[in-house]
Amino acid sequence: RKMYRAGICSILSELARQNRLVVVEDITVDAPKTKQLMGRLADLGVSKTLIVTETGDEKLYLSARNLPHVEISDVAGLNPVSLVRYEHVVVTVGAVRAIEEWLS
Repeated sequence: RKMYRAGICSILSELARQNRLVVVEDITVDAPKTKQLMGRLADLGVSKTLIVTETGDEKLYLSARNLPHVEISDVAGLNPVSLVRYEHVVVTVGAVRAIEEWLS
Protein backbone atom coordinates (compact mmCIF):
# COMPACT_ATOMS: atom_id res chain seq x y z
CA ARG A 1 0.00 0.00 0.00
CA LYS A 2 2.87 2.38 0.80
CA MET A 3 4.53 1.64 -2.55
CA TYR A 4 1.24 2.27 -4.38
CA ARG A 5 0.86 5.68 -2.72
CA ALA A 6 4.52 6.53 -3.33
CA GLY A 7 4.09 5.59 -7.00
CA ILE A 8 1.09 7.87 -7.43
CA CYS A 9 2.91 10.67 -5.62
CA SER A 10 5.98 10.38 -7.86
CA ILE A 11 3.85 10.19 -11.03
CA LEU A 12 1.98 13.36 -10.02
CA SER A 13 5.30 15.09 -9.28
CA GLU A 14 6.66 14.12 -12.68
CA LEU A 15 3.48 15.28 -14.43
CA ALA A 16 3.78 18.65 -12.70
CA ARG A 17 7.46 18.91 -13.64
CA GLN A 18 6.65 18.24 -17.31
CA ASN A 19 3.73 20.74 -17.29
CA ARG A 20 1.28 17.94 -18.07
CA LEU A 21 -0.75 18.47 -14.88
CA VAL A 22 -3.44 21.15 -15.12
CA VAL A 23 -5.28 22.27 -11.98
CA VAL A 24 -8.63 24.03 -12.50
CA GLU A 25 -11.11 25.47 -10.03
CA ASP A 26 -13.97 23.37 -11.38
CA ILE A 27 -14.80 21.58 -14.61
CA THR A 28 -18.52 21.21 -15.06
CA VAL A 29 -20.92 21.25 -17.95
CA ASP A 30 -24.44 22.67 -17.91
CA ALA A 31 -25.90 19.78 -19.88
CA PRO A 32 -24.46 16.42 -20.96
CA LYS A 33 -23.17 17.74 -24.30
CA THR A 34 -19.95 16.47 -25.83
CA LYS A 35 -19.45 19.69 -27.78
CA GLN A 36 -19.54 21.73 -24.58
CA LEU A 37 -16.84 19.60 -22.96
CA MET A 38 -14.73 19.75 -26.12
CA GLY A 39 -14.89 23.54 -25.91
CA ARG A 40 -13.77 23.52 -22.26
CA LEU A 41 -10.84 21.22 -23.07
CA ALA A 42 -9.88 23.35 -26.08
CA ASP A 43 -9.86 26.43 -23.82
CA LEU A 44 -7.42 24.62 -21.53
CA GLY A 45 -5.31 23.60 -24.53
CA VAL A 46 -5.29 19.90 -23.73
CA SER A 47 -6.00 16.74 -25.69
CA LYS A 48 -5.87 13.05 -24.75
CA THR A 49 -6.86 13.91 -21.21
CA LEU A 50 -7.64 12.29 -17.89
CA ILE A 51 -10.03 14.44 -15.85
CA VAL A 52 -9.94 13.84 -12.10
CA THR A 53 -12.78 15.21 -9.97
CA GLU A 54 -13.46 14.97 -6.26
CA THR A 55 -16.65 12.97 -6.79
CA GLY A 56 -18.22 11.51 -9.89
CA ASP A 57 -20.27 13.93 -11.99
CA GLU A 58 -22.87 12.26 -14.21
CA LYS A 59 -23.16 15.16 -16.68
CA LEU A 60 -19.40 15.27 -17.09
CA TYR A 61 -19.23 11.51 -17.62
CA LEU A 62 -22.03 11.59 -20.20
CA SER A 63 -20.30 14.46 -22.01
CA ALA A 64 -16.99 12.59 -22.18
CA ARG A 65 -18.11 9.10 -23.08
CA ASN A 66 -18.13 9.82 -26.84
CA LEU A 67 -14.67 11.36 -26.81
CA PRO A 68 -12.11 8.67 -27.65
CA HIS A 69 -9.14 10.09 -25.70
CA VAL A 70 -10.85 11.52 -22.63
CA GLU A 71 -11.48 9.65 -19.40
CA ILE A 72 -13.25 10.83 -16.26
CA SER A 73 -12.15 9.55 -12.86
CA ASP A 74 -12.85 10.42 -9.27
CA VAL A 75 -10.17 10.38 -6.58
CA ALA A 76 -11.20 6.91 -5.37
CA GLY A 77 -10.72 5.50 -8.89
CA LEU A 78 -7.33 7.13 -9.48
CA ASN A 79 -4.63 4.66 -10.49
CA PRO A 80 -1.05 4.87 -11.80
CA VAL A 81 -1.86 3.32 -15.18
CA SER A 82 -4.43 6.00 -16.03
CA LEU A 83 -2.08 8.76 -14.89
CA VAL A 84 0.69 7.54 -17.18
CA ARG A 85 -1.54 6.69 -20.16
CA TYR A 86 -2.78 10.22 -20.91
CA GLU A 87 -0.80 13.20 -22.19
CA HIS A 88 -2.50 15.64 -19.81
CA VAL A 89 -4.19 15.27 -16.45
CA VAL A 90 -6.78 17.88 -15.50
CA VAL A 91 -7.48 17.94 -11.76
CA THR A 92 -9.99 20.07 -9.88
CA VAL A 93 -8.96 21.91 -6.72
CA GLY A 94 -11.27 19.74 -4.61
CA ALA A 95 -9.66 16.62 -6.04
CA VAL A 96 -6.19 17.96 -5.24
CA ARG A 97 -7.23 18.42 -1.61
CA ALA A 98 -8.69 14.89 -1.52
CA ILE A 99 -5.51 13.43 -3.08
CA GLU A 100 -3.31 15.28 -0.57
CA GLU A 101 -5.45 13.95 2.26
CA TRP A 102 -5.33 10.42 0.84
CA LEU A 103 -1.55 10.45 0.33
CA SER A 104 -0.69 11.91 3.74
